[in-house]
Amino acid sequence: MQWLTLSLVGLFASFLSISILISIPMCVAVEPPDDGKLRVCVVESRGIYRKTPKFCPLLEAKSNIECVIGVDRLDCVRRIHKGTAHFGVLTSEDLVAARWASVEILVASELRSHQSHFEYEIVAVVDNQADIHTVHDLRGAKLCHPGYGLGNHWTEDRISSTARYFGPSCKAGPWVPDPKQDRILKSRYPSLCELCYDPVNCDQNDKHWGRRGALYCLTSGGGNVAYARLDDVRSHFGLSGIAAQANPSEYSYLCPDGHLQPINVTKPCVWVAKPWPVVAARRTHAAQIQRLVTGLNHDEPDSWQSALLSLLETYHVFTVPLDNVISIDDYLDQATAFQSAYSFPECNPPRSIVFCTTSIIQHIKCSWLQEASQVYGVQPNIQCVRTMDVQQCLDDTKFKAADVVLVDQEMRVKAQRDYNLVPLLYEFATDMHDRYVTIALVHKDAKFQSFNDLRGARACLPSYEGAAHLSVQETIVNATGKVHSLHSFFHRDSCLWHPDKGRKCPLHYQGDEGALRCLSEGADVAFLSSDVYNKYVGGNLTANWLAKGNHKDFRVLCPYGGIEKRSNFKYCYLHWTTRGHLMTHNSSLTRHHEIYNSLRDMDQLFGRKYKSETRPFTLFGIFDKRNNVLFRDTTDGLLGLQELHRDNAKRVMEHIYDRYTNTQYYKNFDESGASQFSYNYWILIFCFFITLQRQFS
Repeated sequence: MQWLTLSLVGLFASFLSISILISIPMCVAVEPPDDGKLRVCVVESRGIYRKTPKFCPLLEAKSNIECVIGVDRLDCVRRIHKGTAHFGVLTSEDLVAARWASVEILVASELRSHQSHFEYEIVAVVDNQADIHTVHDLRGAKLCHPGYGLGNHWTEDRISSTARYFGPSCKAGPWVPDPKQDRILKSRYPSLCELCYDPVNCDQNDKHWGRRGALYCLTSGGGNVAYARLDDVRSHFGLSGIAAQANPSEYSYLCPDGHLQPINVTKPCVWVAKPWPVVAARRTHAAQIQRLVTGLNHDEPDSWQSALLSLLETYHVFTVPLDNVISIDDYLDQATAFQSAYSFPECNPPRSIVFCTTSIIQHIKCSWLQEASQVYGVQPNIQCVRTMDVQQCLDDTKFKAADVVLVDQEMRVKAQRDYNLVPLLYEFATDMHDRYVTIALVHKDAKFQSFNDLRGARACLPSYEGAAHLSVQETIVNATGKVHSLHSFFHRDSCLWHPDKGRKCPLHYQGDEGALRCLSEGADVAFLSSDVYNKYVGGNLTANWLAKGNHKDFRVLCPYGGIEKRSNFKYCYLHWTTRGHLMTHNSSLTRHHEIYNSLRDMDQLFGRKYKSETRPFTLFGIFDKRNNVLFRDTTDGLLGLQELHRDNAKRVMEHIYDRYTNTQYYKNFDESGASQFSYNYWILIFCFFITLQRQFS
């Protein structure tokens, strides 16, 4: 209901916008060979219960219907378009996305949980004493907004426009994903919390928050107008068999055409109606599918009919066939104002977040993400562009032809130092092995016991200026109290990958597996990602250079003591960072917040913590049978810096990146190998404290 309410409020405040969608690159569907079987695309529901293992074998054994497991609902849209599936369950939002993508799908039947023609309808209720008779009378009125969570964050433009248009109002709950920014905005626009039960906190615990909260705000909190679901209004005013919370004669429905209706009217005027989920099918099979699903029931639990219904339904309990199979447009047009909710003019000047991709498959996924975000009202939305490589993306982002580029730990220094980009969000994974965790490996019988013992050792790094390199450099400082160059600290035969000095090592020593190979072929210590060592110990590395059957040749050296219990990690380590870093250009703080909030909204909608019964789109996971497209499959969420620092694992690398890229003090060495920086630094600190002492004496 959240986006529908936003649409209505946005209409009055003149700030709701739906940006124009660029067409999604999609190959022309090629009809697969017809083997006479029907294929239903099934998406598993949230939670641990899995229905496909239980019902698909029964369905396939007793009918000519096969299951196709979709990653998400838009994956089913693509499969139906390509002909690898014939039908599936789609929501009204999926239908809008399919229509915008020019996917030819027909609607056959509805899945309902009650007999109403629509899943729900939105109405406007006004206080009869508020002197509101038309839409124009809403200016300055006291708005009761249901709030909800972050299904759609409000941009600052929306917040500002709403505060200017309406009088004292209540929109409790989070406005934007970042709590600090949320508090700043609520302090800047206090009128939007003034009518809340607790105006100071204005959060989800407020009595005036939520579907029923908006109605309490109207009837007992001094509000003038509330937008609410029709079924909630009838319950609130005692028209559905439960006790009334307010006198219905004191309130009226405000109609779009500018007249009022009493609350007890039989057919209230509706602003927006939400269509039911549907069984949708390819045009070639739609009529057949409609006949197939009509009358499905659970009368015989072991029948294919019961199995198919179990696969199709979520909380919906029966199918209602349409009079005829019809197009998406014809179906959605039956719902009052539903399509027009997506047709408001965009903001002027238009704004979007240009997301830079480097391959066709990345661009396709990005475009579907744009499509899904558009449907769910994310603003500003992303716009996808494709370049030849990450280098060009970095260049485009530097000069603001693009806004966001995703880099890994190998490219982070280059992006921040050479292109003046700043990190905005991080691809965070709960499992430490899915992060980049730098560990130090030595031979199991080596005499090294501390990091200081490694002075003069032959060392192997995966790369130059990658996470392992910076982590080792920082650990040398922490262990010795001085800044040393890697070349002065380690043996001259080390593989450190400096472009201008040091040993030229064979290319097969590059990368994390290469560093392990370098160690196995004669070096003393290797610094690499923990996940490679974990695979090695588990026997999951099968390279030709590995000794077969022996996975205990090395041990982990602990530079900071033993294993830290709070990190819940089985290895001691140097430092850690995330695998992916979303970088943006140096721009205004407002623009940074805008990009941050939109990307966090996408994470909320399509990431691990999606709220809908079935996943609408998969941000982190398989896309069109390919792994790690755009984002890594193992990502658990996009986090900001403050959230990163709250993780239990110590020594996240952000301060190291900042210091290295901003001062590059690691590179300023005297002939002895110890940095002149150390001497100058302590002289500076000494002078600073002498000055303070004089001031306070």
